[in-house]
Amino acid sequence: MRNGPIKDFNNPLLLCRSTGMDPSLTEIMPVVAGSEVVVEWHHFNTTESDNVISPSHRGPCLVYMAPLESNGLGNSWFKIYEQGFNVERNMWCTDIVRENHGKLTVKIPTQINNGEYLLRTEIIALHNAKTEGEAQFYPNCAQISVTGATSGNPELYPISGIYNSTEPGVLFNKHKGGATYIIPGPPVYSP
Repeated sequence: MRNGPIKDFNNPLLLCRSTGMDPSLTEIMPVVAGSEVVVEWHHFNTTESDNVISPSHRGPCLVYMAPLESNGLGNSWFKIYEQGFNVERNMWCTDIVRENHGKLTVKIPTQINNGEYLLRTEIIALHNAKTEGEAQFYPNCAQISVTGATSGNPELYPISGIYNSTEPGVLFNKHKGGATYIIPGPPVYSP
């Protein structure tokens, strides 16, 4: 995860924290549908001593996929993972990521089409989210090539417009506790 939040829903960096993506310039990781991938966030470096993200930046983790040929534009994304506040452990997903030295394990769905995808990971830091426009988004993308899938037709959404500044998962006072938190965006794809 690169340091520095995105707060503007119209910022093109909300997509993958980069513009002008060129698939030929990035490695594509092979993944078998139904397997787990480990995504990592780091604040300054990739060592286990890295603080990953400030302990004050608590909030949910979300993971989306989009066909690579879409370049992530338009209605191309479907959510495959979300975790907000874990009531049993009294921890936000960001707390769990910090506890795991920046790592989060996510299962790739089996009922999708084989092919190349963008895998978009995101943390939403809620420490200032009690004020409209102050939730902080930390997205990043990787490229994966999925084999062994059984085909599927998930409903697709655009990242631009997927959230709004007044929805409960974006405008939220985390100091009142996480038990009532509603994760923003579309539902997780479930065939």
